[in-house]
Amino acid sequence: MGSILVMENFEAHFPGLTGSTIQGWLVAALELGAWFGALFNGYLSDRISRKWSMQVAVIIFTVGTGLQCGAQSGNMLFAGRVVGGVGIGMFSMVIPMYQAEIAPPQLRGSLVSLQQLSITVGTCISFWLDYGMHFVGGTHCDPAGVPGEALNSAGTLEPYIAHGHTCLGEKAISWRLPLALQLIPAWILFFGMFFLPYSPRWLMMKHRDDDCIAALSKLRRLPADNNLLRAEYLEIKAAVMFDEETEAEYTSYAPQIFEGFGFTSVTTDLLATGVTGILQILFTLPAVFFLDNFGRKTFLITGAIGMCMCHVIVAGIDGTYENSWPTHVSAGWASVAFIWLFAVNFAYSWGPVTWVLTQEIFPNSMRSRGVSIVASTNWIFNFVIGLTTRDMLASMKYGTYIFFACFCAMGGLFVYFVVPETNNKTLEELDVYFGGDDTSIAQADRERMRRIEEELGLAGLQVEDFGTEKKGAVQEAEHGAESVNVQ
Repeated sequence: MGSILVMENFEAHFPGLTGSTIQGWLVAALELGAWFGALFNGYLSDRISRKWSMQVAVIIFTVGTGLQCGAQSGNMLFAGRVVGGVGIGMFSMVIPMYQAEIAPPQLRGSLVSLQQLSITVGTCISFWLDYGMHFVGGTHCDPAGVPGEALNSAGTLEPYIAHGHTCLGEKAISWRLPLALQLIPAWILFFGMFFLPYSPRWLMMKHRDDDCIAALSKLRRLPADNNLLRAEYLEIKAAVMFDEETEAEYTSYAPQIFEGFGFTSVTTDLLATGVTGILQILFTLPAVFFLDNFGRKTFLITGAIGMCMCHVIVAGIDGTYENSWPTHVSAGWASVAFIWLFAVNFAYSWGPVTWVLTQEIFPNSMRSRGVSIVASTNWIFNFVIGLTTRDMLASMKYGTYIFFACFCAMGGLFVYFVVPETNNKTLEELDVYFGGDDTSIAQADRERMRRIEEELGLAGLQVEDFGTEKKGAVQEAEHGAESVNVQ
């Protein structure tokens, strides 16, 4: 939307949306809708499943996108942004949770990181699509019947004069088509979900044991009577039983627990933004490939340090040359370079890793609600930042970068001192892990889990005990594949 706002055809259609304040609200409207969508989907994904809540999100997102690409007034565009944002917020909450719940522990970080990679790929495509569509028919509106009069003394378009006149240059398709194309990945998701199973953990929460085993069998490509698969099924069942008993005991306390919780050219701007998108794609890949090798804390702390340093350097450059940019063009490009470097540090760390960690810190019974609160918090702060940053830059100037640098530094310190490493642990292990270690976890919880494990025949067993079974199953699958190839 940021790239579309500066297109002259768009300005001629919506002259009332050219002020910085109203544009801030238009951009932030999506985050406001996303905040509600993420919060609402915590309930819905528990109620109708992770799978079907994604389908509902696609429908809502489609309505919002239709309102945006077909908008004839500013109000219609605002409504589309809010409705579309609800769908996006629902996606942001349920997709990484579904990925985490279907993934084996050793691949969970990489698979959940793929969401952030998909986001950066989509963002990059949208930037370059906007850049290309910016040239459709020309880069200027050239309104029919008002030659010259539509331009001010600086040679830029006067939207109110151009409004109501057909643009002979830049076409409406320049901004309507990019908005409409959002529907393609949404509907790929919609139809693709018909081929994927329900979350095994959600099925177990609904006491659909046979369906849980069938879903695990499809996901792990193992027969239903495989010992390794049965062990995973029983671990999930034990965790769900533990959470249900704990929740039943403490549900009078649940409400209190949650209550406590310098470049002016449009073309140059679009080009610079497109480079940012490419860098974000490239540097999201380290999280996908190496997150499960080096751990969550390493990526988060390194990224926080990098982002903080970039903010400080940009603040220093801007503070030094803020009144002399025309004679210090190289300094301006240096600032842009460190903004790009900031995007790089975000792309491999806080962008993907925080979503991975979010899926790992809540017990099974509260995961959807917890994730929805985290996701909605993310969107409400996106809303606040989108609404205020423009004014902060105007009033605080380089101090804005110092402000955000402080938060990056605090984030790194928080991770170092407070956040535990969650790498390569099953979600069920983490339920206990976050309650404390073997010496500090509550005796009642320890006894409850021990009793449930004995009841299910899991007492004293480790997943490693089934390593031989797993190796045999893999060899059997490979032999079957070779047989098929021979035939």
